[in-house]
Amino acid sequence: MAHLVFLLTRFFATTPSPRFKAIPQAASRKTNQNPFFCFEGKFMRQVPTLAALLFVLLTVSGSSAQTDAKKSFEITKDPQAMMIAQSAVTAMGGAEAILRYQDSLATGRLTIHEGNTPVSFPITLRSKGTHQTRVEVQMASGTNIRIMNQGRAALQKPDHTAQALGLNNTVRERVDHIPLLSMLAEYQSPNISVASEGTAEVKGRSTSVIALSFVPHGDLMQGPFFAAVTRTLFYVDQVTGMVDKVQYSNYEEGHSQQSHRTLEEYLSQYETVDGIAVPFHQTTYANGKLQADLVLKSVTFNVGLSDSEFTLPQRGQQ
Repeated sequence: MAHLVFLLTRFFATTPSPRFKAIPQAASRKTNQNPFFCFEGKFMRQVPTLAALLFVLLTVSGSSAQTDAKKSFEITKDPQAMMIAQSAVTAMGGAEAILRYQDSLATGRLTIHEGNTPVSFPITLRSKGTHQTRVEVQMASGTNIRIMNQGRAALQKPDHTAQALGLNNTVRERVDHIPLLSMLAEYQSPNISVASEGTAEVKGRSTSVIALSFVPHGDLMQGPFFAAVTRTLFYVDQVTGMVDKVQYSNYEEGHSQQSHRTLEEYLSQYETVDGIAVPFHQTTYANGKLQADLVLKSVTFNVGLSDSEFTLPQRGQQ
């Protein structure tokens, strides 16, 4: 969800008043701002160098690494970090809740903090499994949709035209607005690196910090790359076991791997719904600046969502 929040805030940051009518203009490299979730106007440049590289890495076989163990990238499974991950999963519902889960439907209100006056919109979040999500934000110009399916994502505007998003951000995504269904659910997977990052205080509470990365290919060329772009920090409350904060990098579309912002999501007001702990208040910061608040009003599990709701729209589709 935070990826959509970040895209929305970039739209507001680069759009003059009145915001609902203006067409966001492409920003310069000097300002390092790019309104790549533009709801009116032309599409951004399509799939930059980094995203293209990621596509190749995702589809290329790792046969060389499999034939030479000495050249394989080591997946970290730190025992202390694994225990922390297990305690968090257990506290938020456990493996049984993950197995019972099929899909989810959540509604709420998203408030964007850009400019002098925050602006609020209705939002609907759907998920199926842990690798398919659909987020709809109802703005004055119409409903804007972001769909993620198996690590790839696209945006669909009110006129039904669409644009693909770079894999450098989307390859790590799961059902991130529900921590139990995030990458944390896969901590035992051989493709997930789990490392301890010490402790930290989050809003007055002591947390244990663990870093998870998704590494689908384990050779020495691809392994470090995926470990870096998917690295996600989970701040696990030492008393409750809940995830109080999640932190990761958001890479700017059309720029290098070095051009990124740090996104921090603060999670609170947990409620248990059908055995799964859900944070009903989620606050997003980018490089320390408040970007958005998500307040959920309802969450329902196993409602029978169709796979067709998660079909990626094609670029330029009408």
